Amino acid sequence: MLGQYTNNQARRDKEDSNETVISYFKFIDWNDWTVCMPATNTANNVNQSPLVAITIDENQVKKIESNKTKSSTDDQQVGQRITVTINGHQLAAHLNRSSAAKAFARELPTTLSFRDYADFPEKIADLHHALPTTGMPSGHAGNQGAIGYWSPDQRIVFYWGTESYYEGIHIIGHFDSQNYRQVIKNMGNHVRVRIARSQS
Repeated sequence: MLGQYTNNQARRDKEDSNETVISYFKFIDWNDWTVCMPATNTANNVNQSPLVAITIDENQVKKIESNKTKSSTDDQQVGQRITVTINGHQLAAHLNRSSAAKAFARELPTTLSFRDYADFPEKIADLHHALPTTGMPSGHAGNQGAIGYWSPDQRIVFYWGTESYYEGIHIIGHFDSQNYRQVIKNMGNHVRVRIARSQS
């Protein structure tokens, strides 16, 4: 797409030999970035110059920031309190009030098999069915101590460390016990974990 500079797009006008030369952007989408290739327009032609700048797509940034803000609010809303039993250790945790969390709470108690996932600071378990994500942000960072739902592969995720923002991460709860990190990180592979509603 070829579009004229605006004030937010670093507009540049200059006079050259009494002829006004107007600078143009050529926009090339690349993930969350916009590659900006300037072009000069004269009365006779449009000449593209080499790549000189890379700028963040403002709409994508606003979307991500909005998701982070909304996600943080959802994550702080305490809904169903639960007990997660791992290798005999009982960890206190809670689910939030999101649509996915409420649906998961209705399935409790349940036992899932958790395992490592590559070199990420998390343990994952296949749920084998989808949870609704109505009203939830499309993505989130996997914050340390969070309980997540990874919608692309329908998995429950325990984050013992912090993971970057990804589309498809939905936070559904958080661990409350202080020793959760040690227990989850060192739990091993293919470990059966029981998740149940707390009695208290």
